[in-house]
Amino acid sequence: MENKIVFGKREAISCLLIFMCNQLFLSFPRNMADSVGNAGWILILYVSIICLILFLIISKLYKNFEGKDILDIGEFLGGNIGRILVGMIFVIDYVFIIAVILREYGEDLKIISLIQSPISFVLAFFAIGMVIGAYFGLEPLLRLGTISVPVIFLGFLIVLVGSIKYINVSNILPILGTGPTDIFIKGPSRISIFSGLSSLFLLTPFLGGHQNFKKSGIFGIVLSSLILTSGTLVYSLVLPYPTTTSSFLPIYQLSRLISYGRFFQRIESIFVLVWSMIALIYLSAGLFFSAYIYKKTFKLEYHRPLILPFGILVFTISLLPRSLMETIFIDNIIIRKYAWTVTFGLTLILLILASIKKRIKEGSLKNEK
Repeated sequence: MENKIVFGKREAISCLLIFMCNQLFLSFPRNMADSVGNAGWILILYVSIICLILFLIISKLYKNFEGKDILDIGEFLGGNIGRILVGMIFVIDYVFIIAVILREYGEDLKIISLIQSPISFVLAFFAIGMVIGAYFGLEPLLRLGTISVPVIFLGFLIVLVGSIKYINVSNILPILGTGPTDIFIKGPSRISIFSGLSSLFLLTPFLGGHQNFKKSGIFGIVLSSLILTSGTLVYSLVLPYPTTTSSFLPIYQLSRLISYGRFFQRIESIFVLVWSMIALIYLSAGLFFSAYIYKKTFKLEYHRPLILPFGILVFTISLLPRSLMETIFIDNIIIRKYAWTVTFGLTLILLILASIKKRIKEGSLKNEK
């Protein structure tokens, strides 16, 4: 990426929606049911508020470093060592998450359509598409994302609206699910739901100013929260607890229920289309960011030669889990509980320390004058 490339708020918001909402098309509603029963939608709203507060703090601190991404801030704070340390943490984070999500998409496609195919064969299709998409670069991916997001949202809306006649309001009871302790005391760790926000910290130099950064983050969080909440709420209203903890691909299961007359059936075909679009854009963008971060970390001249090796690495790691259930366990117990340490924890620490260092420098310059 070159600094002459500038994206608007629409592209940045579309990127955030894809990074944060893709999980809805996997096992996310079921994971929420596992955590807090029928109160998954309340948990999402709760962590959304926490996420928004943390982002506003991050945005305020970022104002002092306009035009710098998270690696630049690491370099400002600790020189080459700081940049390399921060870069490698983000590379490992992205590669690990992308590999797990790739495996989930592959396993899901195998169960839906390719039952007899070996998982490596199914994953290879996604991996090839992911490498090709990443090779085209970030600008085409973001432009494609901007065009695709309305289509994806329309498909998702069709599934939600079509599920209305199957809603049973009593399924939402008890309102607080497994209890307020699970929601309000244990719940904050679920802020990792919004770990995709880290992509915004890499796009900062290309957003044309701090206001675009701030508005993109706020709109991205709010819209993602509404989409994730509505999907989880409708799922909880249609299926009773504890059935919600055992359904495979929750949104897909909702789409299979929909049937309006002779000519409006098999709505799951819309789901598969939407699901495939968001999968390829998400995986391609994630692979691109992995290669780009590594390139910038070690100040290499080009990122494209890194895409294929990183694609092979992601593909290899995705084969390590022994089954879909083990993959879901890794996603739900490890990623969705601890990914916040990189996105929010590391970012806040870097920004606070960098702000202190900047003030000390500015103070020293004033004293010299």
